[in-house]
Amino acid sequence: MRAFRLSLALCAVVAVFGVTLAAPPSIGGCQIFPSNNAWNTPVDTAEVHPNSANYIANINANGGDYVHPDFGEDPSYGIPWTTVTSSQPLVPISFYYPDESDPGPYPIPSNAPVESGSDHHVLIVETTNCVLYEVYDAEYTGSDTTDWEAGSGAVWPLGSNDLRPDGWTSADAAGLPILPGLARCDEAESGTIDHALRVTFSETQRAYIYPATHFASSETGANYPPMGLRLRLKASYNISHLDGQALAIAQALKKYGMIVADNGSNWFISGETNPGCWDDDDLNRLKDIPGTAFEVVVSPPPPSDVPGDLLKNGGFEAASPNGKTPAYWTRDAQKDKQVCNTEDALGPDVIVAQAGNCAYRFKGNGTNDKLKQTIKLSPALAGGVTVSAYIKTEANPAGSGKIKAKLIGTGGETETLSLDFPSGTLDWAPYSVGQDPGFAIAKVKVKVKTTAGSGFVWLDTVSVVAGASRLPVPAAP
Repeated sequence: MRAFRLSLALCAVVAVFGVTLAAPPSIGGCQIFPSNNAWNTPVDTAEVHPNSANYIANINANGGDYVHPDFGEDPSYGIPWTTVTSSQPLVPISFYYPDESDPGPYPIPSNAPVESGSDHHVLIVETTNCVLYEVYDAEYTGSDTTDWEAGSGAVWPLGSNDLRPDGWTSADAAGLPILPGLARCDEAESGTIDHALRVTFSETQRAYIYPATHFASSETGANYPPMGLRLRLKASYNISHLDGQALAIAQALKKYGMIVADNGSNWFISGETNPGCWDDDDLNRLKDIPGTAFEVVVSPPPPSDVPGDLLKNGGFEAASPNGKTPAYWTRDAQKDKQVCNTEDALGPDVIVAQAGNCAYRFKGNGTNDKLKQTIKLSPALAGGVTVSAYIKTEANPAGSGKIKAKLIGTGGETETLSLDFPSGTLDWAPYSVGQDPGFAIAKVKVKVKTTAGSGFVWLDTVSVVAGASRLPVPAAP
């Protein structure tokens, strides 16, 4: 099924964060996410990241150091996509990573195009309801129980800035949608690409930043690029020798840049499969652009309609001056502390964090140790609150505990959210609890404590999110 051509709405612009945003690209009458979505936000005036030079040097030291368009005239190159309407039947699909996948059924035709190579992505835009369905490692089976089998899948309402839950993947390693980051040939032919492009690097960091929600690496060095990192082609780099499709792509790399979305070959930029449109002679001129022509920028903040985290330093990356108490938190046990990953030149790195570089460790000793933070809200917050965290506990000796969030209203009303975590999880497990207290919240008191037992408890990626959940939050096992 051949993909519909993309059309660009050219009439409207909006201003957000001091940046003028063009109307978002559209497919089949559906916008490809709002204008203020990360993919559609320009970064040509963004501040250069203070670690930019180190990021670029590290990237180039671990693979190729020139741009490579990973699409072209060869029909096996690029990532295909197609459209359907609501008349397409929803069919069963099974995942071998179901815990971080949106469950089926999905509207995938039996003849949907599947990406060549090893990733086997399937991308479907359902244009009646404007919903994007993306699947990783897809295979059509046509069996009695399931039409498709796949590794993971994600459903993206195209009118929303919703993200995956923290720590979740999607059909892409970084937990991002794929389609909005593809170079599309009719855009390039028109001379204007109004969105960022997807890029891969051979070595990434065991961390992610907005808009990513997932990492896929064991590397902890600060100079490895985290998932979600934003890069742009330097304004000073001369592209006057380019024209046609190559010029449009280079201009997009200057204005919108690219977002790190997966592990793969260095500087490989993603584009759609469209062999009848792409011009290899033109695209190959992009291969003359060196990695040193790029710089890392400070990413724009999430738009206001992306629910933000009310808690500070929930990943425990920042420490207080004593080096043990995480910044913004208080603790009442001297043996409990922030712990961080360590690099070992003679052996494998020692990884203690669920995400990023650090976590918090309760040492146990049979006491009710506590870690606390108070959140003051002005103006007061109406609506639901969801508290979530990743926790790992020892089995022998046992380590266990609970998380509490006391919601305090403007009139003194109170309600407490509480969840217990058992001993012996041995590996990181997600927990969450949510509630709309029915009153305006002026303050949230978060407390994590260990119950009687001498086993260790590790805590990471703690968040308190205001408003309705963006997607189902991982439940306690």
